[in-house]
Amino acid sequence: MEAYLQEMSELEDPDAQDRDCMKEVRELSYDMEDSVDEFLLRVAGGGEEAADGPGGPIARLKNALVDKPRTRHKIARVIEGLKAQVREMGERNARYRAHETVSKASNAGVDGRALAMFEEASRLIGLDGPRNELVEVSGKTKKSGSAPSLPAKVLSIVGCGGSGKTTLANQVYRVLKGEFECHAFVSVSRNPIMEHVLQNILCQVDDTPHHNIQAWNMQTLIIQINGFLKDKRYLIVIDDIWTKDAWKTINCALYKNDQDNRIITTTRKYDVAEACCSSDGDFVYEMKPLGPADSRRLFLERLFGSEDKFPTNLTRIANKILEKCDGLPLAIISIAGLLSSKAPTEDEWVEVQSYIGRGIAKDPGVKTMMQILSLSYFDLPHHLKTCLLYLSMFPEDHIIDKKHLVRRWIAEGFIPREPGQTLYELGERCFNELINRSLIQARNMDMYGEVRACQVHDTVLDFIVSRSEEENFVTVFRDDGHMPGPDSKVRRLSLHACSKAKASTLTELNLAHVRSVTVFAFEELPSWSKFRFLRVLDLQGCKQVEGGHLAGIGNLFQLKYLSLRETGVSELPEQIWKLKSLETLDLKKSKVKRLPAGISLLTRLVYLVVDKGVKLPDGTERMKALEDLGCVDVFKQSVDFPREFGQLENLRNVRLFLSSGKRSTPAEGTRYKEYLSNMASSLCKLGRLRSLSVKVDPESSEDFSLDSAGDVPASLRRFQVTGHFLSKVPNWAPSLVNLQCLTLHVKAFEAQDLMALGRLPILVFLRLVAHESFQGTTSRVTISGADGFPKLRRFDYGCATPVRFEAGAMPEIKKLILLFSYFKASWAVQEVVDWIAEKRTLMADMSCKQVKATVGEMGATAEQMFMKSESLMETAARAHLKCSELTIRITTQWGMRNEGSRFKSPFTDRLVSMLRTSEASLMLARQVREMMSNCPLKGKGNCQCQGVPEAIEQAMKQLTTLVLRRFTGIKLRERRPHNAFVRT
Repeated sequence: MEAYLQEMSELEDPDAQDRDCMKEVRELSYDMEDSVDEFLLRVAGGGEEAADGPGGPIARLKNALVDKPRTRHKIARVIEGLKAQVREMGERNARYRAHETVSKASNAGVDGRALAMFEEASRLIGLDGPRNELVEVSGKTKKSGSAPSLPAKVLSIVGCGGSGKTTLANQVYRVLKGEFECHAFVSVSRNPIMEHVLQNILCQVDDTPHHNIQAWNMQTLIIQINGFLKDKRYLIVIDDIWTKDAWKTINCALYKNDQDNRIITTTRKYDVAEACCSSDGDFVYEMKPLGPADSRRLFLERLFGSEDKFPTNLTRIANKILEKCDGLPLAIISIAGLLSSKAPTEDEWVEVQSYIGRGIAKDPGVKTMMQILSLSYFDLPHHLKTCLLYLSMFPEDHIIDKKHLVRRWIAEGFIPREPGQTLYELGERCFNELINRSLIQARNMDMYGEVRACQVHDTVLDFIVSRSEEENFVTVFRDDGHMPGPDSKVRRLSLHACSKAKASTLTELNLAHVRSVTVFAFEELPSWSKFRFLRVLDLQGCKQVEGGHLAGIGNLFQLKYLSLRETGVSELPEQIWKLKSLETLDLKKSKVKRLPAGISLLTRLVYLVVDKGVKLPDGTERMKALEDLGCVDVFKQSVDFPREFGQLENLRNVRLFLSSGKRSTPAEGTRYKEYLSNMASSLCKLGRLRSLSVKVDPESSEDFSLDSAGDVPASLRRFQVTGHFLSKVPNWAPSLVNLQCLTLHVKAFEAQDLMALGRLPILVFLRLVAHESFQGTTSRVTISGADGFPKLRRFDYGCATPVRFEAGAMPEIKKLILLFSYFKASWAVQEVVDWIAEKRTLMADMSCKQVKATVGEMGATAEQMFMKSESLMETAARAHLKCSELTIRITTQWGMRNEGSRFKSPFTDRLVSMLRTSEASLMLARQVREMMSNCPLKGKGNCQCQGVPEAIEQAMKQLTTLVLRRFTGIKLRERRPHNAFVRT
């Protein structure tokens, strides 16, 4: 049956008889799986009868002699009935017609350029003209200081889904927002909760805290927004409006003053666009398809990276493909994603082009795009089709966490097993493949460059929702949705309904065979005792859910995924031990503080995540299947926890938290160090560990060390210590030959530690922050090409000791971030100048694409000084580094807090003493001129060094005035820090 469904799923447009037959086979396969699952449970002694009956030897004897034979007999009859239905269905289908299916080649390979190219193509290509036109139509807003007296102007962008409306609106928003006092960019979507939309507007235009804003009703929100905007010039973008009523509600909140405001809306519907632009001077802009040149550029850059790499023998067929894409960006990107998995030969491309032609000329709008999306969908392997359809569970514009999504795919059984890899790794591969094919969009990349979430484009979501309904794959239960008939079995249920009237109709559905329930919004939850075959239960974000809502959950014998993240649950039911199939338990940001003892009996549990402070039960060593554990507060656990932890031999990802505590006596301090040493020894026993993250309480005053006499598993690929400072680099860190990402915050650092880390053969990310100077080093640390780091691509460095890069150092470096703390550095102004001169000459051979500098823990005086040195640093870097981007950020939280007065550091004293005489400024200016003499154009040609000496002289004069003002009592406005590396 599975083979038949896979073969038939390759048909893009099956006839009515085939569709009916596929539906029957699919429903029968579901019923057979449910029957087998129930049979296995009852034969094993599970189920409601065994779970709720009395225990003891008599009950077990009765189960063996009476209940099991009776159960086998019942199940045998059920299976015979199902087999009879299969035979009848097969004979009926064969009687009328025998059908041959056409198989298609499956895809292979991953396009590594997909992420960056997708963003560049969708946002930039072909938008310059429309953006400039809309900016011109909006009219240049008045210069600051003038008195505007014009009403708001509304610009409405209308076009089909995937035509680039949101991207165009965002480009115009970026150009104009600097000319307004406040601005906001909010998305409405098809079924909005208007209170959430208004909350978003208020929080963006007014960044002051709004306490308990979630409890405000719509009237209160409208009044608050009106009051704030009353005397403000504002720019508001309202993206993706579907109804006139939604616009009317939002428009009520936008105060109609005469400050020459701008409102930009996007919509797919012309009547909504006209409703938005009801006043004189308003403007409706209709999206136009990309022209031939832009279409070709988008297509080729997405597919080959540049036009230069395009095989010229494919020009004719490429032009035909682009003609049928009709200039629609999403269609072009989808087809390019499809072709990226095929050989660049004429035969392969002709085959793709022939499939596009089916009905494409009937409608140049949405139907065209749906045809192309259908083509990309049918080219997917069967398991990827299922994974994509599963995304129809989620609401429009929802950000979907990758880790949660992959775990749900696994629980549903969508990920086929392969030897040598875990199911999660295979699920990640499926996730990345969908991104590469441009069927989902990457969101929320972490500092390691890893995608953490995704989002489904509205048009793609429309397509997969339609497919899901057709195949009875997902039932979305919402206020404005249609109800399936009572004879239709619901297999997967997504609850989006908020009204009591709609919630009351849930009982009319056939829910006996539901496999997955996801709740986004619902008035009243159903009784879980009815969901006997439930595999996935996701209640994330339902804050009204409490422990009482979990009654009967112990009877869900097939449950594999349970998420209570961000719920009001404070205590798990004791019967949770009955969930023998449970693989994922997510309690993050819930109110659970203690896990029941029965948790240790869940021997199939693979993923367990709790909040710090939660106490695990004794006996955790029995959970042998655990692969992912976090975030365990080590010092809240029992004295046996280190020993039990070391026996979890399948652990691959571990996140630990080291909390602070009062250890007033020497004996307590000794026990604490022994406990931590035992934990370090247990870590060395985890032979399959891939990722280890240790977060230390920032308030702790203890010295933490992770040294161990054993060898940490060589399999470790990612190691991270944040929050506080370890006393030293762990002695086993240099032995991690498979380490790729390393983040260390240490109190003391030795030069040989850096040299040892440089010998790690495949290290690609290194973030090193030291609280003190390098031990035994008085001046600076030098990194040369001989010191290793052969594969390092990003280096974040924060230390009181300056670092020197010689030519040839770190040959693969792409991103360099330098963090400064003036209260911990020994640099004077002269040394800052020397450092910049050094970077100018010695980093000229580095292939850095990005250089950033972050300044931390500065007082107002030092901060003002740095603001004036930014131009010098930026000019030196841009002129002399192979650098496409330079960002200088100011933050107050990259290291430990500075104790004592912020304005009494030795550095500040030296700075003030230097600037008491004009000779200091002149000396610095002369040194800058000498430094610039190494420039080939001597600072006088058409390069970025031009005018630097004069700019530095002027900056130093201004700096002198600022410092004197600060120390004579004149208050200066502090620059707000940019939270570049702030702990969340």
